[in-house]
Amino acid sequence: MRPIRVVLPCLVALAACGTQAKEQLRTLAHADSLRTDSLVSIKNELLSEVMTGTQFVNDINTEMTKLKSHPPAKLNTKLSSESDIAEIKEERAAVVNRIHELVARLDSSEARVATLRARAARLSKHDSTLVAQVAEYEKTIADLRQTVEQQKADYEATIARQNQQIAALGSKLDTATKANVQLAGEKAALSDTVNELTTEKNTAYYVIGTKDELVKQGILVEEGHRRFLIAGGRPTAPARQLDASKFIRIDRLRDRQIDFPAGEYMIFSRQDPAFASPLGSKGGKLTGGIRIEQPERFWEASKFLIIVKS
Repeated sequence: MRPIRVVLPCLVALAACGTQAKEQLRTLAHADSLRTDSLVSIKNELLSEVMTGTQFVNDINTEMTKLKSHPPAKLNTKLSSESDIAEIKEERAAVVNRIHELVARLDSSEARVATLRARAARLSKHDSTLVAQVAEYEKTIADLRQTVEQQKADYEATIARQNQQIAALGSKLDTATKANVQLAGEKAALSDTVNELTTEKNTAYYVIGTKDELVKQGILVEEGHRRFLIAGGRPTAPARQLDASKFIRIDRLRDRQIDFPAGEYMIFSRQDPAFASPLGSKGGKLTGGIRIEQPERFWEASKFLIIVKS
């Protein structure tokens, strides 16, 4: 009986120990499973951040390609218009904003990787593979940052060169604009002068009236001696200085026909009737008016035409 009494407590103690060990093993297994899941999650997140960072660099390369291939096509030796220069500045500002956005996202990825690295270190101080992967991911991010910084420096250098080109083009454009304004003013003044000279050259004057009326107006003057000692009129001729305000003004090239009131008339001034055609005639006198066939020849003797009614 005594041996049995000794064995039974031992068996009970062993059974109790076995149950406690199993519980501890299950707890450790569960904790290890959680740690493993966390590590896998961290690896996936790290991989995602690296892929995102790589895409950032590709985006930056795309923006740099736009900058290097497109704007220089506009910045040539020819003068660009102000709208072209404004468009270049707007496009350049858009690229700058895009690069700043990508750099900010890369900074965020770098901070995220550092956080993941700290979590991985806390979860598994002995997992050398995970630590090595985290270090490799961090190096990749650092390389990406170096690439971005280099591209940013290249971009800023390109911007500086473009600023110099734009400033030079702006100066040339201002000079050309001032020159164009000056030329436009000179052209307008010259055109006005030409118009005035043309108008003056083509302006002619005529007057119609009786001899007495024209003498009274000072258009005709009596000069020389009387035909007879006591009686008779003196010869009549056009005044040496004629007042244009007493004449009718016409354009000698446009106004080819001059109409007469009823009656018979003769040309008293120095124009040659051979270069004009009478609308009618009676006894060697003109009636109805005249049509000037050759204005240049007709008016070259004088620009004042005096027609006297017989």
